[in-house]
Amino acid sequence: FFFFSSSLISVKVNIIEMGRVIIVGSDSSDDSHQATKWAMNNLYHDGDEIHLVHCFQPLQPAVGPHYSYMPTEEEQANWRKQQAHVLEEDMKVAKRLNDKVHFKAVLIAGDPRDEMVPYAEKNSASSIVVGNRGRGAIKRAFLGSVSSHIIHHSPIPVVVVRPDKLKAAEDAAH
Repeated sequence: FFFFSSSLISVKVNIIEMGRVIIVGSDSSDDSHQATKWAMNNLYHDGDEIHLVHCFQPLQPAVGPHYSYMPTEEEQANWRKQQAHVLEEDMKVAKRLNDKVHFKAVLIAGDPRDEMVPYAEKNSASSIVVGNRGRGAIKRAFLGSVSSHIIHHSPIPVVVVRPDKLKAAEDAAH
């Protein structure tokens, strides 16, 4: 019994030493940059890793009364490269904020509503941080809200960073 207890203690110590994984939704918007900044300032500790996750919709076929369009493999590949470039730019912005933070760039083809939570679970994330565009109730109802969907479907703690609230907090700190 004692051997089992000491094994559990050593496992817990190893988990603490490895650091946490913090997922941040990334879409090159000011809102996602603010979410990254918030995660670095409020959650990140030495040894942690922030995963900047950029989800994108693959090109979809379109059919109309007088036309049809089916994206080619080359168009899909070019679209993916464009999305990878968006993620690279977000990484540059994040590194400029703090070059000592450990980041991992993650590009996922799919809707962020469907992809963020499973990715976070698969990587044993301690939290998910996303920005909020500040849409009103009517726009949210029709267009949907990625942050609302993640909040309602995630077993992992979720932080939604509202840029106006972040700016007010920063102003109060100075």
